Amino acid sequence: MPVWLIIAEETVTENGSVTHRQVTVVRPVSGSRTREEAFVDLYRAARSYVPDSLKSTARVVGRDGDGSFWVLPKNANGRAHASCNIRLIEQIRP
Repeated sequence: MPVWLIIAEETVTENGSVTHRQVTVVRPVSGSRTREEAFVDLYRAARSYVPDSLKSTARVVGRDGDGSFWVLPKNANGRAHASCNIRLIEQIRP
């Protein structure tokens, strides 16, 4: 059975340039779960995940067409913009 990882890819831009990009493993999906079952864990993780750059702002979470989720600022004010994509990937073991 594959091992699934829930990852968060956070990007902060200022004046149109990326100033910070970070990829973090939020958590592995334990057990012998199918991809569809792992997506349930992904949904739960996306609803509760708070990216560092969005801790002090209201957020909105939306699902993308590929099944991943976006965590975005509810009201984008100022020149800086942050976003975070929460997705499911399969861990490849050597």
